[in-house]
Amino acid sequence: MAAMQLIINYSKYLILIILSCSLLTTWYATETEVINLMPTAYRDAVVVDRGDHPTETIWQNMSRQFKLDTRAQSAQVQAEIKKMLAEGRINVILRAAVPYIYFIHKQTEARHLPAELALIPVIESEFNPYDRSKVGATGLWQLMSRTAHELGVKVRSGYDGRRNVVASTKAALAYFNDLGVMFKGNWLLAIAAYNCGQVRVQSAMRKSGSKNFWGLPLPRETKFYVPRLLAVAEIIKNPEKYGVILPPVNNKPYFESVGVSKPVNLETVARKTGTDVKTLQKLNPDYHRGSKPKSETKAILVPANKVSEIKEAVK
Repeated sequence: MAAMQLIINYSKYLILIILSCSLLTTWYATETEVINLMPTAYRDAVVVDRGDHPTETIWQNMSRQFKLDTRAQSAQVQAEIKKMLAEGRINVILRAAVPYIYFIHKQTEARHLPAELALIPVIESEFNPYDRSKVGATGLWQLMSRTAHELGVKVRSGYDGRRNVVASTKAALAYFNDLGVMFKGNWLLAIAAYNCGQVRVQSAMRKSGSKNFWGLPLPRETKFYVPRLLAVAEIIKNPEKYGVILPPVNNKPYFESVGVSKPVNLETVARKTGTDVKTLQKLNPDYHRGSKPKSETKAILVPANKVSEIKEAVK
């Protein structure tokens, strides 16, 4: 009888092991399927955390470094949060940010700027490097040609450096650094000045006798611009609270720069190396019709996991 009971207990234990293995296999297969369904343009940036090594995403790293008071309960910021959440708009924009957000955040970090500034392209271009406004502002940071020229970004016939992810980011953040100094660390005023110009902000300060952004007589667009940035920061800091699933992005470089000594065609590079051509185009939006101009940039941006193959292809 004791032997029979032992067999029964052993059988139960064996069944539990089999069921556990089955559940783990199903979970892994489902996770892999979800990742494979993601757009190629940011599939390589996905974080797959099996629980062995807790992995911090770029969003978590960034939100830990936020410096600004989001005033999340204010009517202005609440209104912008609702707009961002409407029809999943924020989800679409943050997916578009995937190839660029690590680089931009690291650039703000290197300059000791508020991490929230890495989110300015959400407001300016919705992370579309091809975006061009009615007045001619272009690229992720929506730089005007005159501002770009003053900041050392090349804009000429056949080439627009404002679409170059690296050049435009460094230029925009250099400008923000100057604005931060100009407004003595009052970042709400600096952000407002990026939108409407430092002269208008200084004029509003003189008229009102105040340095408080919330009470200044600024253009209508600027009054919405700053709360919108704070709204985005609030959502990223508390995604669960707002029902937002942030696109999983590793806290490591998405792209690297590969030097080229002669003109290259992105479609040709993609074909030779098995790289997604749309990914190369998103990383190099300044390339007119997908080809490197002879006299301009001397490098192309490529996915970090394709560096060796592409170096060989562009020799």
